[in-house]
Amino acid sequence: MSGRHPWSLLGIGPTADTSAIRKAYADKLKAMDVDADVSGFAQLRQARDLALRLARTLEEIEPDGDARPAGNDDNNGIEEAAADAPEATAAPARWTFAAPELPGAWQEDPFFPAASLATRPAGPDASTMLERMAWAAAAAREAGHGGVSGAGIPLTTIDPFTAPLLSGSLVGDDALGLRPGETPAERLSILLDPEREDAGEPLSESEARQATRALRAILDEATHAHITRQQQIEDWLAEILARGWPRSAPLLEDANQAFGWEREWSAHDARPAVQFLGARLRGYRFQQNVLQPGHKFHKAWNELVRPGKAGPLRMLGSPAQGDVDALLRGVRKHFPELESHFAPERVASWEGGNPMLTGLLVLLGIIAFAIIVAIADSKSPSPSASPAQQSTPLEAENEPQDGPARNVMQSSVQEAFGPGHDPAWLWKTQPELAQTFTANVMSGLRADEDPATIVDKTVAIVRLRGYLNGRELDGPLFEQTMHLRLAQLRAAQKHGESTCQQLGDSGWFDGALPLSASEREAERVFSARMAEENKLIQPAKSRQRTAMVPGELIRRVIKATGLTQTKVAAAMQGRGTNANRCAVSIALLDATLDWKEMNWKGGDRREILQTL
Repeated sequence: MSGRHPWSLLGIGPTADTSAIRKAYADKLKAMDVDADVSGFAQLRQARDLALRLARTLEEIEPDGDARPAGNDDNNGIEEAAADAPEATAAPARWTFAAPELPGAWQEDPFFPAASLATRPAGPDASTMLERMAWAAAAAREAGHGGVSGAGIPLTTIDPFTAPLLSGSLVGDDALGLRPGETPAERLSILLDPEREDAGEPLSESEARQATRALRAILDEATHAHITRQQQIEDWLAEILARGWPRSAPLLEDANQAFGWEREWSAHDARPAVQFLGARLRGYRFQQNVLQPGHKFHKAWNELVRPGKAGPLRMLGSPAQGDVDALLRGVRKHFPELESHFAPERVASWEGGNPMLTGLLVLLGIIAFAIIVAIADSKSPSPSASPAQQSTPLEAENEPQDGPARNVMQSSVQEAFGPGHDPAWLWKTQPELAQTFTANVMSGLRADEDPATIVDKTVAIVRLRGYLNGRELDGPLFEQTMHLRLAQLRAAQKHGESTCQQLGDSGWFDGALPLSASEREAERVFSARMAEENKLIQPAKSRQRTAMVPGELIRRVIKATGLTQTKVAAAMQGRGTNANRCAVSIALLDATLDWKEMNWKGGDRREILQTL
């Protein structure tokens, strides 16, 4: 074995075989305790990166023979070491510690100084890495033989060295829980690695904080990236979260809200990873709600997760048989993955019936029949309710009963819909939205978020649904939707150019918008009306929209913004600076809403508004 860096650290001789280098790195990493040996982990990664760069140099120096430095006949045992090295095998299709390549201090190989200097990189090429990642994912989808998640869902194959390279100066790494030299993407990959020894256990409190903060750093990077890079980061994150299920469960709400995956879940062409995460998130929401003491099926859930068989006297203190049956039916129909939480022997004993209870029911039935016969001449028996009438649908969730969660839920509903509205009203008018509110509140409290931040997120959910669903309506509600949209974009512009562009592109911003009191009141009244008319449902997947903008509108936009015609045209096509795109969107929306004051018949008005 060579004693020279980086080959000695990897345990192999100099080679141009990148597969052998990656295999050696993976073998060393599996034998290493990353948390206990942080500096060793950093050195090992640097050795891998340097070896991969040297491998390319070795190919160029002597493509048909063993690599050696030019002009040096004495190879100091390199050929012998290379001959003794184990034969390289093909790298696995997926590496569990897939993570971004990180920029680090350049270390020259003392044996190849010229090659090291010749191959010294000018800086990390994030775009190239992301292009490779997108190509690999697309190729796997077209070939139809991608990887398979733990739940049997087909997923695309991730190149181990093509995770998105997120920029940053590493300031605040300690707050993110990062190891020296780690990016948020790498920390998240390690925490959610499906081949960890504790992969089947939930994230610890410390790990949950690290994962949440790393995720938010990644989402912040995606928010400020151009649309192509944003899509690549989104695809990568969806794969990582899907592969990391169920440890990734607490992270799904934030990722779903940031990328709007909820609109894609039920689409026929939904991405496999997003479709998988959607099904898991719905089940996770139900699980978090059923754990609340006030939930209808809380006692039934606690009963079924207890180990051992149910006792013969279970009807005295246990949940009703009807609740247990309803819970089992609902879980098996809607959330089959949740049945793994139940103890099989206890489920079997409940489904097998209770002999003591059966005998008691027979006796009571005989007594009841005798009473009915005795009074048949004076009274008629009332028909018994059907099973469908006796049971409550599984989806009908109850609001949380504990103090902090209930208070935040109450504040969220009032802030979104105005005074006079409470969680009970929301459960009655829009139960699915109430369930989303509850899950958002519980997730935020577990992550130690400030209650005001949680309330802002619930308002953002209502604002997003109001806009996406409202622009598909007709009449006054459509007009209200677009006038509110104009007010929201103007408020976002005051908040910042990036905020305005984020709201304009996705309809989502989870912070508080600086709306005036009258604008905020109009927003609440509109949202309450939409809820009363059951129009705040999950938005359908939006399609790409285009419209022809007449010259008169373009002239008004140029006059309002002070921009040249070239810059206005570029902004309308999604190009140019955030400031220009934001200003053009606002001016075009304002001019289109005021079409009656112009010498324009209003043709294509609706289509133009729907693109904004």
